Amino acid sequence: MRAPAMLRSFTLRQFQPRVLPVAVAPLPEKTRFDRELTAELDNLRSQGTDGGEIGLAQLLDAAITTQKIALDSFVNISYIDDADRGAVDKYLEENVEILDACNYFMDKMENINEYVDSLRVVVHLVDSGSAKPNAVAATRALELLESCQSIEKRCKSMGNRVGSCFKKLLKQKLCHETELNEIMCGSKAMALLCCRFLEIGLSFDSKSGFFPTMKQSQPTSSSWLKLVLELAKQAEGSAEKKLQKRRYCLLMNELQQTVTAARDLKEQIKGKREMEMKYAVERLKISCRELEDVVEIIEGRVKDLYKILIDVRMTFLGIISQTYNF
Repeated sequence: MRAPAMLRSFTLRQFQPRVLPVAVAPLPEKTRFDRELTAELDNLRSQGTDGGEIGLAQLLDAAITTQKIALDSFVNISYIDDADRGAVDKYLEENVEILDACNYFMDKMENINEYVDSLRVVVHLVDSGSAKPNAVAATRALELLESCQSIEKRCKSMGNRVGSCFKKLLKQKLCHETELNEIMCGSKAMALLCCRFLEIGLSFDSKSGFFPTMKQSQPTSSSWLKLVLELAKQAEGSAEKKLQKRRYCLLMNELQQTVTAARDLKEQIKGKREMEMKYAVERLKISCRELEDVVEIIEGRVKDLYKILIDVRMTFLGIISQTYNF
């Protein structure tokens, strides 16, 4: 049965109830920590665009700057909310792990410097200009190259002791509900990210595994956290691509090139190929010099990171003592 003409003239929309506009909650105001760390990470990310690489020195600089931003952000925080107490205790515990890692990296670089010193002695023994190296010098050089491989094995075993610890920490979910919690998350995230890159970069193993992507437990408005997650993901992807193409470890090509040059020289000495040996000696000279320069730079940055992590820890302890009257 058709409806009367008058009713058919009304549209369905005319009978729908009016819907009042729903008030949209404003986005939370960005904290000073968020603004400054986001700017630092934007700058870091821009260094890796257009085919460029982000090196260990740049990552360490960003991690150090993050701790400085954290310290500056503590100015407006004079107490710890009960909701933050558990997170603070956890941060202080993990801060010790990161400080121990810095000491571990210093030991690792000391081993690398020992490795370079031994290779320089090898070069001195077989680099005799136009003259053919004598049998005694060649034998001694081969013995030293064998000892260098022992240093490689020692460093690989050192890496296995630390890797599982950082993989576990990096898998933790990152979130923050208060300003203090945000500062702790940012400080820890950048320190852990940098430490894992250091572990990969200082490895003698070109097949060294890459780190898992950090997680966040819930959506966040923090720009810095999104950038940290993006940086970790991009770096992991570029590392895998580079590994497939060159079998080199991310960010520390100088170390892998030195290892390759040392093994090549060993083969030339064994084969008594004089012309190839001269080329191998020159390559090893260059590789050792470049590796030593890079290690010196990284060593200084790791010391700076260690010092400022101590400052962050002492500041946290100071806030705790004021809050709980210790």
